[in-house]
Amino acid sequence: MKKKMKHKTIMLTILVLCLVCIVPPLQVEAQPRRLAAEEREVLLEIGLQLGKKGWNLDVDPCNDTTWSTAPSGDEPLYNNTVVCNCSYPDGLCHVVKIFLKGQDLAGELPSSIAKLPYLTAIDFMRNYLTGNIPSAWASTKLEYL
Repeated sequence: MKKKMKHKTIMLTILVLCLVCIVPPLQVEAQPRRLAAEEREVLLEIGLQLGKKGWNLDVDPCNDTTWSTAPSGDEPLYNNTVVCNCSYPDGLCHVVKIFLKGQDLAGELPSSIAKLPYLTAIDFMRNYLTGNIPSAWASTKLEYL
């Protein structure tokens, strides 16, 4: 009886070794994190409200460097950047900063900024925006305006 068990164990071990050697190992690649769909829609809404041209939301601003057009230097005159934080446990990226400096945007400050729950900074310097700061912004986490 012991001899039969020993033989089965050896055969099973050989089978496992053969499978390990023959079957290629599975390669698991980390999927790039992506912007939350609701926040993508809010960016579209903000762009429409401000008359922003050139935002390609077919690509994910959190994983595509073409979204950042800030020139190098201490104080750039223009900036067209969306900054995301992808370290949240929900597996999604969230917009934390928007820089639309020197974009010749006109109109009123967009109230839809309040729909970006993780947003902490916006820079609309060197544009032609008018009006009061929307009351909806009071519910945001904005630290820098």
